[in-house]
Amino acid sequence: MLRYFLEKNSIKQVDNICNKLNQTKRRIYSGDLTNPYREYNSCSEHFETVQQIAIDTKDEQLANAQYVFKQYFLLFCNLMKYFGLLKRKEYKFSWNKLQDCIDSAQYIGRFTDDRLDVPQLLDLLRNYETLYPYKVFSSSEYIITRSNCSICGKSMLSLECPHIKDNLYWGKPAEEIFGEIKEFQTVYLVSHPEDKRYIIELSDDNRDEVEKFKKLDQFLDLNLPFLQNFTVKSVIETRTKEIEKVGRNDHCPCGSGIKFKKCCGNDLYYQHERNLVTPKAQVKLFYF
Repeated sequence: MLRYFLEKNSIKQVDNICNKLNQTKRRIYSGDLTNPYREYNSCSEHFETVQQIAIDTKDEQLANAQYVFKQYFLLFCNLMKYFGLLKRKEYKFSWNKLQDCIDSAQYIGRFTDDRLDVPQLLDLLRNYETLYPYKVFSSSEYIITRSNCSICGKSMLSLECPHIKDNLYWGKPAEEIFGEIKEFQTVYLVSHPEDKRYIIELSDDNRDEVEKFKKLDQFLDLNLPFLQNFTVKSVIETRTKEIEKVGRNDHCPCGSGIKFKKCCGNDLYYQHERNLVTPKAQVKLFYF
């Protein structure tokens, strides 16, 4: 669908949208992360006009293509927003924006074979995920007693609703709108849920924010371009604590008054995680 939209560049609104998206992409490359949605917001009327042209010409494929291309445009806006949060070291808030980017990339992939630069971006975003401390997430189960189709308003479980969930119809996605949740049943703890926004953290995890995001912070200190892909290999090393060396039966240098072997000498070693970063090629963005 992305290519179909691009093929309609004889429509001036399509050409304008492409030019604005090019501006957003160039700003990401240059490191200008201010006002991420500036170009997108200036195109809102253009998208509406293309939608109306599709309806007037009875071209449902164009209507659907403009919707997918709109999501494609938003992907780069969210990407710019995400990189801005990283630049300001707002790591905790950056996680949800990272998930927005991943969701957009996966959604676009459902509706087009030629995904342009989306696969490379998705690979990059997955690598950024590995830099966060989050490993366990919650997934809830509910009993839904009433839901309606966002297009026709009828129950998607009935034969009266002709729409398939998540498919596009004249530029609109068929979504299931929950009207009533009868019962909350279960919460599952999972490592690879579809939605990773519901994070589970251990109650005895006393690390501060600096320590929790140390891996991400150390990576960003390398000052690699945000669009440069990478791999990270974590190696656990046993290291010796840096303390004054004395005899095992001497008084401990920490001043506790007891023997070294029963004090600091009883716990000389600790596990240290060393992260080896291997830079790869930068993501090549497509311009139109």
